[in-house]
Amino acid sequence: SSQRPLRGAAAAARAPLQPSVAMALRVARLLRAAESAGVTNRLLLSMCSPAEAIFVKKPVDSVTVPGTEGTFTVTNNHSLIVSQLKAGVITVREGQENKDYFISDGFLFYNHPTDGSGCCTCEISAVELVPTSSLDKDRAAQVLSELLAAPKDNEWDRSRAQLGAALVNQVIKAAE
Repeated sequence: SSQRPLRGAAAAARAPLQPSVAMALRVARLLRAAESAGVTNRLLLSMCSPAEAIFVKKPVDSVTVPGTEGTFTVTNNHSLIVSQLKAGVITVREGQENKDYFISDGFLFYNHPTDGSGCCTCEISAVELVPTSSLDKDRAAQVLSELLAAPKDNEWDRSRAQLGAALVNQVIKAAE
């Protein structure tokens, strides 16, 4: 009696979970916990970068973001919006507490509730996203001076210096 190879669900049940699958399962558990907590009529904020999820459907009062057309604030029941974000500071307000994060760039997606909770969702997807308290103004100034002092012999060097300087200047401004 030869053993047949496992297929389908049986094989999946025995295989170790890939890191991305394990992360997806943890996020799903968090989402179920938030839904079961009975949050109603709040803005549910998800804020993440490829490196980490800072918030996953966290109930907040408002979020202020640096849009490419200017800074704006969204609250629960805002109109539907998709916006490109530029380098700057995101301020998350929950009660009397404000938390600031630096974003290099990204997108904001705002949706109305899909259930009866009255909770709209705001999802911010960023390339880089860090608390402003972790920014080092002195190191950013050093990087800026290195960018400006670097040779600019070709178009690539000039573009790199221009874009890098713009980003680093936003880091310095956010670190103040």
